[in-house]
Amino acid sequence: MGIGRRPMVGYLYILPLLVLLGLLSVYPALSVLWMSLQSIELANLGAAEFAGLKNYLLLLKSTSPTLGEALGLSFLFVFVSVVFHVFIGFSLANLLAIPWVKGKNAWRNLYMISWVAAGIVIGYTFRFFFEPRAGVLNYLMRLAGLAPRSWAADPKLAMPAIIIVNIWRGVPYSLIIETAGLQSINTELYDAARVDGANAWQMLMRVKIPIVKDFLLLDIILDTTDTFQVFETILAITGGGPLHQTETLALYMYNQAFRYGDVGRGSAIGVVLLAISIVFAVIYIRFFRPGKEEL
Repeated sequence: MGIGRRPMVGYLYILPLLVLLGLLSVYPALSVLWMSLQSIELANLGAAEFAGLKNYLLLLKSTSPTLGEALGLSFLFVFVSVVFHVFIGFSLANLLAIPWVKGKNAWRNLYMISWVAAGIVIGYTFRFFFEPRAGVLNYLMRLAGLAPRSWAADPKLAMPAIIIVNIWRGVPYSLIIETAGLQSINTELYDAARVDGANAWQMLMRVKIPIVKDFLLLDIILDTTDTFQVFETILAITGGGPLHQTETLALYMYNQAFRYGDVGRGSAIGVVLLAISIVFAVIYIRFFRPGKEEL
């Protein structure tokens, strides 16, 4: 009897966490799903009417921008950001793992500044940085003899500009995860690889990456879902412009719900965003198959 009761005791220990998870994650998600099936105006939230799939059908017929355009911009923004987050984060983690590098903790703390700062603060900071007349970037370009550019107002430059800002902000998060992965490697494996004559590239490809693969998977999944939800930085820098060229799915949802007052349609976009995050998580897990290979 005592052995049989032990699993139930374990569930009781995690019950408060499950209740908190339900209140902060499951309940809001179900609420958004329910609101996406209703016709709700921000100016009159009490007059909600059941609309079924009407909001989803309206999304398919929407124009300027269309749902497809917002999705395309989101995929571009997420793909480029995540690739550089993981690559730069893993590179910095390897650099800081070198024994002769001094001040490792100081460097890690310095990198963390961009991640702990509020997104809206970073957004307005870079809005001034990209400002055409008084911005720091154009000032430096003038000193270098280059012509100033309207970084946030040019349809061709606005998306690269916010991607660069998001890369700068998100690298520290990947750095933390990849550092944890590298620190989990037994140093005896490095010694054995050196005895076998492995060079730096072979040690990276045959020792480090296979062992930290699960950490890379975790980084990609979390970073993808988090980057899909970025909107405050974009809102502060470009507001989705110019000509909707930076209106990602998250900002599209915000504009529909709060700028145009269509809470039902905004909720429908939120459900689409949640579904995309779930699909990507499943794809990554199936692709990497963590735990299937043994060292």
